[in-house]
Amino acid sequence: MVRTTRGYGSIAVIGLPRVGKSSLVSEAIRRADSRSKELRTVVVRANVGEFASVGELFRRLVEDLAEGIDSQRLSTGELNRRMTWALEQPPVIDFNFDTVRAVFKALRKAEVRPVCVLDEFDAGRRLFRETPQCFHWLRELCSSPEFKAALVIVAKRRLQEVARLAGHESDYWANVLMTLSLKPFLDSEVERFFAALEREGVALEAAERQEVLALCGGNPYLLDRVAFHAWEHVAQGERIDSAWIRDIGGELVRDYLPQVSTILQDGPMLSKAVQVVVGPQWDVTREDVSALCELGVLREEEQGELRCFSRTFEDHLRLVGRDIDIWPLWRDTERALREVLERHLEQLYGSDWPDGLVRAHPNRRSMIEECQKKREREAESFGGAPASLLAYTYPMQLYELMVVNWRALAEPLLGRDMQGWAIRFGMLAKVRTPLAHNREEAVTEADRLQAEGVCHAILDRYEKWKSALDSPR
Repeated sequence: MVRTTRGYGSIAVIGLPRVGKSSLVSEAIRRADSRSKELRTVVVRANVGEFASVGELFRRLVEDLAEGIDSQRLSTGELNRRMTWALEQPPVIDFNFDTVRAVFKALRKAEVRPVCVLDEFDAGRRLFRETPQCFHWLRELCSSPEFKAALVIVAKRRLQEVARLAGHESDYWANVLMTLSLKPFLDSEVERFFAALEREGVALEAAERQEVLALCGGNPYLLDRVAFHAWEHVAQGERIDSAWIRDIGGELVRDYLPQVSTILQDGPMLSKAVQVVVGPQWDVTREDVSALCELGVLREEEQGELRCFSRTFEDHLRLVGRDIDIWPLWRDTERALREVLERHLEQLYGSDWPDGLVRAHPNRRSMIEECQKKREREAESFGGAPASLLAYTYPMQLYELMVVNWRALAEPLLGRDMQGWAIRFGMLAKVRTPLAHNREEAVTEADRLQAEGVCHAILDRYEKWKSALDSPR
């Protein structure tokens, strides 16, 4: 598309950190090098994050174009004069777009095709902040018949987000570029990865493969790092098992997943991802879901459900979601419910209340064990002090715990109307259900208003409960 005999094109390569964007662009350029002379193409590359000003960035592009034209012997007398004139202009701050425009117009007349690779384009959110018109300039370079330069933009964020963070809300300039979204490997590609690993002497059993996939999903960077450590481990005569994979993989994800969160938080898509995967639903839309899929954060399973690119990232979202004000009223309500319930569980069953509860009510065993598994996975992957077991429960699960002994566990906060509260908790559960499991039934404004009413009622009761607790007897 970018280097053809039929014309010019521009492309934006978007994807998560270390998914292979720059490597893909470099390989594509390398493979096309043999045709550069035939197509009169000059490729220049700039890492946007290296520059202190827009003028400095554009000057570097012109300098590198001049060098490429000279090395490929593509210069004409007029083009040579124009490039020399441009580079004689005062440096950096006075190297304005009129100078750039003149250079690219001369390139067009000389039938030289400039291909400008702008890597680390996310840095534009800083570099272009004082010069938001730079987005218009880039659009002009790759769309105007006077220039028709080919741009290859490489970024971790969607281009409209880079523009927004730079103070330029419109993304119409990006419409002149085709977007190529790089995503984690598909299942078939993961199978080829395991086959290649086995050819190198690292054969993993089914359970170990599942452990790798839980940690890495199809993320090529994480898979590559695990493969490197696994090969070294086997080369030293050691055996690979699930515990070793969890240990080595935990270190990797603790470094990598916060990088993904930072990219999403700038969007701000981190809140949207938490709402889809963890809940509650507040302001997430289907457009948000599509954007997260485009970035490779989410993928659609055969059953139509949405999942994160790895189970570990889902656990990470649950962890960071505790500190995100998706819906402060909801957060405060859940904290109040869990605080009261845990206090009463300890009063009823002792400090080791999970075991006491399961002994008294075996039908709650599966719920408790699932919460324990989530807590253990979180500790293995991310470390830190373990959260309360109730932090891993949903509203209806809290209700199910309360009803085992409503009088002791719930009545001090909610009163005697157990059936009435069943209906209210059902409404909370509807809002709390992650969108990933029920894509066609996002909560409505009416649902949220009802849930808000229930939250206010619980918090009012919580304040009275606390006052009674604090009052001297």
